Amino acid sequence: MRAQIIDAFGEPDVFRMATLPDPQPGPGEVVVALAATTVNPVDYKIRRHGPSIAPALPAVLGCDVAGTVVAVGADVTAFKVGDEVYGCAGGVAGVSGGSYAEHIAADARLLARKPATLSLREAAALPLVTITAWEGLDRAGVGAGTTVLIHGGAGGVGHVAIQLAKARGATV
Repeated sequence: MRAQIIDAFGEPDVFRMATLPDPQPGPGEVVVALAATTVNPVDYKIRRHGPSIAPALPAVLGCDVAGTVVAVGADVTAFKVGDEVYGCAGGVAGVSGGSYAEHIAADARLLARKPATLSLREAAALPLVTITAWEGLDRAGVGAGTTVLIHGGAGGVGHVAIQLAKARGATV
């Protein structure tokens, strides 16, 4: 498979195209043929600085995934070949790959079925920003009966935080 990999941390010119073996699913994993991904701040910060959460080099970066399951590992019952899925499943230490590739072997627990009302591109835009918005609202105690100002509500995290806060019954 083709993948964008890095051999060193630095500016965008550290990326290079490489051909890697197709991933095989381990126990609890599925292989996803990627249709879409994103570039989040954590992705470019890992690429630039290589913090402690960076995967070992050479590495395929990219957290958010959206695509179609093409192989299922042992003990996976939630998904089957052909399912469209999305999630935040790659690009950091402790996972088997990243989303800047044609395929990823992903922990099935980090994926969900793609809603029928979303395209794969739309679904790819949601995982990490939704996790960030959810965590922020939880930490702030936002729920029914609370009032919240979402600063930066037109941005990736902000527009999701507005929707989640309203769904929790908050006044936004």
